[in-house]
Amino acid sequence: MPAAIVWWEIETPAPESFQAFHAAMWGWEFRPAFTDQLAEDYWIITAAGTSIGGLQRAASSDRPHAGVRLYVEVDDLEKSLARAAELGAELTRSRTELGGDDRWFATLTDPAGVSFGLWTSSARR
Repeated sequence: MPAAIVWWEIETPAPESFQAFHAAMWGWEFRPAFTDQLAEDYWIITAAGTSIGGLQRAASSDRPHAGVRLYVEVDDLEKSLARAAELGAELTRSRTELGGDDRWFATLTDPAGVSFGLWTSSARR
């Protein structure tokens, strides 16, 4: 059986900043969860009413964490980069072509210190 990704989660010492930024950027909503089972704060991330991942408060801001960078597909890369900057994200890699003429991406760090990427197949956007 091939491996399938069934869940993703983000851990950050600043979940409130993560929530504010990604709610404004994508319209994601955050619902507290597992309050009896976990020692740390935890939220279910939803998009259009569907659970898409989890957010957990890191136990300490001193402890670095390896993680996964998520890429969000957008129609207009530059417009999305401008919106992210307006919301406090820092650009870490500008529009980059991935060979051929049908894939471009950029990476950013949100105000909570979480790295994420934007992806588009539009040459003009």
